[in-house]
Amino acid sequence: MSGGKVTVLCPNLGLDRIGSLGALEPGTVMRFRSAFVSAGGKGLNLARAAAALGAEASVVGFLGGWIGRLVAELADRERLAVHPYWFQAETRVNTIVLEDSGRVTVFNEEGPRLDASLASELLELLARKLGDSALVVAIGSLPPGLPVALYVECVALARSRQLPVIVDAAREALVAVLAAEPDILTPNVFEAEGALGQASAELVTDDPVELRERALAAARALARATRQAAIVKAGAAGAAVATKERLWFVPAPSAVTVRNPIGAGDAFVAGLATGLLRGWPIERAVRLAVAAGSASVETLQPGAVERGRVEELAGAVAPVVIE
Repeated sequence: MSGGKVTVLCPNLGLDRIGSLGALEPGTVMRFRSAFVSAGGKGLNLARAAAALGAEASVVGFLGGWIGRLVAELADRERLAVHPYWFQAETRVNTIVLEDSGRVTVFNEEGPRLDASLASELLELLARKLGDSALVVAIGSLPPGLPVALYVECVALARSRQLPVIVDAAREALVAVLAAEPDILTPNVFEAEGALGQASAELVTDDPVELRERALAAARALARATRQAAIVKAGAAGAAVATKERLWFVPAPSAVTVRNPIGAGDAFVAGLATGLLRGWPIERAVRLAVAAGSASVETLQPGAVERGRVEELAGAVAPVVIE
């Protein structure tokens, strides 16, 4: 693969409200010290990072109401290509609270409930945008009411056009798509364990050593359901990569200052997609992905990266072969 653009299916677009304050105190009236809004949803975060890396991405998803119009306008101001399927209800708003301590609290709305029949309408819109695509990404949660098989149909559509497809999904949508054998899966470690029936609240941890081992185990198990690779993101620890023949881990660079970790996983997928569009082997593309995710946490806006910083961090990324 070399050249072309990435077309992104992200059904659950939204508006991000990002506010900073000293410390969150539940049960009190609080005021943000600073706040701004951004076109959000994982697909637009991905497109933002891809643009910074020099790749062209267009996003297909649902937008509606005044909020949807604002999302489209904000995306246009950033020159992000979004192709909405418009509906009547209001697009969701997600609120990200950043504290001085570095703690982050996120209030995600589910999104408006949609009629299941709209899934086929969205896929028809996606099909019309694939003419100059070299890669398809299906990413993010599904609005209530849409069938969990939406990403299965997306994989089938991409395959009918002989296009590789990356799926970054969670919960029932991730479980459903395993039978479709997407080319690449990119869940985080908790999403991967959930799809494998292994998740429990007691297992949630920030310990990088434990996250590394769990990501490796999940990637090895999920690789059987892919045509190329399962890549399991493990936050600040890095990412595990498994094909049917090989397993390795790509540690994240430690020399980063965390400002806002939201959107880092989307920047990761943008880096991966950018590397693949350049015709790179997956090992090199994952190095760029880890660097992009790491650079993203240093910025306030989800998915925003500086290309020079990504390239600098990529030079510090050294994959470790496990088997």
